[in-house]
Amino acid sequence: MKKKFIYSIILLAGLSLAACGGKGKTVESSTTAKSTEKTSQTTTTETSKNTTKSSMTQSTTKASSSSSSSETKNSESKEPVKSESNTPAKQADAVLSQLSKDFPNDQLPKAILTSQTAEYLTAATTSAADQGNFRVLYYAEDQAIAVNDVAVNDLQPIASFEKKTYGSNEEAAAAVNQIIDNGGNPIDLGYGIKGYQQGAAGSTFLSWQEGNWSLVVRASNIGGEVAEPLAKDAVAYLETAMLPAPQNIGQISLTASISDSYQNNSVVWQKGTIVYTIQHMDALQALKMTVSTTQ
Repeated sequence: MKKKFIYSIILLAGLSLAACGGKGKTVESSTTAKSTEKTSQTTTTETSKNTTKSSMTQSTTKASSSSSSSETKNSESKEPVKSESNTPAKQADAVLSQLSKDFPNDQLPKAILTSQTAEYLTAATTSAADQGNFRVLYYAEDQAIAVNDVAVNDLQPIASFEKKTYGSNEEAAAAVNQIIDNGGNPIDLGYGIKGYQQGAAGSTFLSWQEGNWSLVVRASNIGGEVAEPLAKDAVAYLETAMLPAPQNIGQISLTASISDSYQNNSVVWQKGTIVYTIQHMDALQALKMTVSTTQ
């Protein structure tokens, strides 16, 4: 009986230990699972943070690169900047002053712009080192551009002034290429001046003389142009304005058609061994531009 009691105690003790051992193992497993879950969450969070940080870094780098590219593009741009304080009048004064400084031995033209052109005058020139042979191209733009700025390379001139020096008076006279033609139908141009008109190769030519100057207006028959109105306007203007006196001859060639080519109308005159040439896209402005060299 005593032995049975002892065995019962031993059996109960064993069961208790077994129960305690099982409970400890369960707690340990649960703790490990929680620890693993926490570690996993921490790793995931850090990974997410790193990914976000990396993404932000890449985004910042891309924006910086884009900004750098934009700055480079702007720095390479040749687009002139319009100054609000630089009015068309101030711009014209600056351009004409610069040209007079570069070519001080000659009376350069001053009347270049018209009511039909843009307001800002600028110019491009050949080297000022050769005072005996040079050329000036004039431009009318919507913004102020300095003389000889690279921006004018892509622009179209509206007028030009050229000086060429020859070896003799005879060579200079030949370069003027004066044309005197009193053939064809006589036309009264007003102010006691008579012109002569005739047709050739699809065009009509109306010619007349004023002093040492020979003048001609060309009109296209194909375009239905008429030479007489422009010829009369030219005669009327020259009654109130003074052209430079050629030494010895001068030639004015005007075109009745409207064109954006500055070579359409030309005024050429001799001064000894020197030949001056003015060209303008507008016929009457070519005359005004020439007259302005005497003012």
